[in-house]
Amino acid sequence: MAMAEELPIENKTFKLDLQWPANPGEGGNLLLDSSIGRFQILAADKSLTAYQTEKGDKNTHINIPLYYLVEWLALNWWSFLYEPRKFDREDTDPDFRSRHWLGTARNGFALPDVMFLPAGEKIEVTSRSAFLRFAQLNFIEAIVASVPTEAVRSEFTALIEQVLRRLSESGVKSSTAHEAWSRIRTTTGEEEEYCRLIGAMGLSPYVDHPEIDKVLNAISEKISSSMLSDLCDATNRTNFNLAAEFTESISKILDKASPIQLRDLLKTSRPSDALPRAYEWGYGATDIARKSLGIADDDPEGSKVFFERLQFDPSLGIETDAGSAVAPVSGAVVRKNDAMRLSLAGSNPAHRKFAAARASFLAWSNKTDDSRLVTTARTRDQQASRAFAAELLAPAKFLKQRLGKRGDVSPFVLDKLSDEMGISPTVVRYQARNNGYFISEAA
Repeated sequence: MAMAEELPIENKTFKLDLQWPANPGEGGNLLLDSSIGRFQILAADKSLTAYQTEKGDKNTHINIPLYYLVEWLALNWWSFLYEPRKFDREDTDPDFRSRHWLGTARNGFALPDVMFLPAGEKIEVTSRSAFLRFAQLNFIEAIVASVPTEAVRSEFTALIEQVLRRLSESGVKSSTAHEAWSRIRTTTGEEEEYCRLIGAMGLSPYVDHPEIDKVLNAISEKISSSMLSDLCDATNRTNFNLAAEFTESISKILDKASPIQLRDLLKTSRPSDALPRAYEWGYGATDIARKSLGIADDDPEGSKVFFERLQFDPSLGIETDAGSAVAPVSGAVVRKNDAMRLSLAGSNPAHRKFAAARASFLAWSNKTDDSRLVTTARTRDQQASRAFAAELLAPAKFLKQRLGKRGDVSPFVLDKLSDEMGISPTVVRYQARNNGYFISEAA
């Protein structure tokens, strides 16, 4: 439930600048010699390729053979663009990093320390300063920027095609990159939907996955395309089959659930994703909901009032036969016009309350006649739903009133607060941490 990990800059700028040097030199390898380019990555108006040499010289462009970068992009294309993190700090996992960390494509040449973290319609681009001893230079820019996925896709598409054209003109017309990109370029619009789903699970759509394909084909006929995307965003090869079975079970129950009116909530405009950080989107939506429903922003009973105004009790409702949530999925919601229906997993009241609040956000912030899953995926709307639910259940102002100005707080104090409010200790701990408190561990 990450909500305040970084401070990204919201900027629609994402550009790649490629220039071909007049005299690149020759190293004896036509593949590399022909792809030497003067290259820059710009995100949020910052040059991520900016560097300083040990002598103190600075530049915004790097001069390197670009073949290995192009090959890496072409081989990982669908995951690079559409595979979100499934849980906190997954960017440290070696397999995930291999598909999203630019350093993977170095192969002995200088590339900056940049991670591309897909989050739905946006990608978080994280750049860190890095000293490369072998290149005797230091990449100096450190930012976190949120940029449109389509901008990243468009710019890298242009780069790949420029480099491959340059190689072909130089006599290199067949390579791993050529073959991989040819498969991508000949992928039809209908096939792309499958490629995105498979890529979201960290897999290549050009490799056979018979078991996953069988389950994917079956579940796609039983749930909406938006729920299918949520499912793939939240799963991987290991847990997809079980999560798909669970999703089918929980989605069937939506038809039996009683409609919940959203009229009071819909009196205000739906919260839009217009802020740099996903959790700001969620927190802002909580403020809007409170004002619309007449709930004080420091009321520890605010979530109770919220559910009462919507006229439903998340501790009741319909449960799945499975009895408890499969880790990536904790609920499902369908909205039609001004009403929604919920299906919540498990019987733990605190967990159901949190999932119900998250589902309410997804129903409210999405278009009408849509259905969604409540998952662990780190896409922006799922992250925002967690922030919305956390602030609604454990208001930051209330926590500050109870905890005071002290910098650190005991986990026992926080657990006592969570018991009083009837919510998960995890929610209170995250809220405390994200509002500046240090949680001291017991001796």
